[in-house]
Amino acid sequence: MTNPDNFFYPMHWKRTRTMQLSCLALGLVVFFLTTASFAQNNVSEEWTPGQNLLPTVQSDPHDQVKKLLRQEKFARAEVLVDKFMAVNPRDPQMRFWKAWITDRTGDKQVALDMYLGLTQDYPEIAEPFNNLAVLYAAKGQYSAAKEALDAALRANPSYADAHENLGDVLLQLAKFSYQRSLQINPGQRGVNRKLTLLKPSLEINLIKP
Repeated sequence: MTNPDNFFYPMHWKRTRTMQLSCLALGLVVFFLTTASFAQNNVSEEWTPGQNLLPTVQSDPHDQVKKLLRQEKFARAEVLVDKFMAVNPRDPQMRFWKAWITDRTGDKQVALDMYLGLTQDYPEIAEPFNNLAVLYAAKGQYSAAKEALDAALRANPSYADAHENLGDVLLQLAKFSYQRSLQINPGQRGVNRKLTLLKPSLEINLIKP
């Protein structure tokens, strides 16, 4: 990433590096950043509207990890994440960063499993669903990607990048449906025209299965 304030890779499909949290059980101490969905470029900004949040509590380990990620010092950030998680294994923000670092530098299937675990444990958080969808889409699993993005938008209906990613998934699914229609009835000129109109939009999408 050329700009450490960006929360997503320099590609059309957008991952986020910081989570937006909805209200958890009463009395839970939240160790998250006060950053928003990855459509925001300034990590000091508050979360975007659309979720009912508890007040956040900053902790030094989170600040340190955030700083290292913005500097793209992923190995050092991961050391801090692992050290913190040894004491607080269920901390969702650290788990999210662990998945994000693994996605960026390691085994993407392992990262996918990490995001999936987060979505199961914290279905009220939108960002893991979005990043999970990106990994599904990269594998060509567009139906699974759509389900993940639908869940992200249930958690946060104001999540602009999840809406954009869902649009890209729907384009891919439309292409497959049109192609299947032509396989059944090759003489449909209208379907061919629709595929031609879809082509420029599909070429903008840089993630390929």
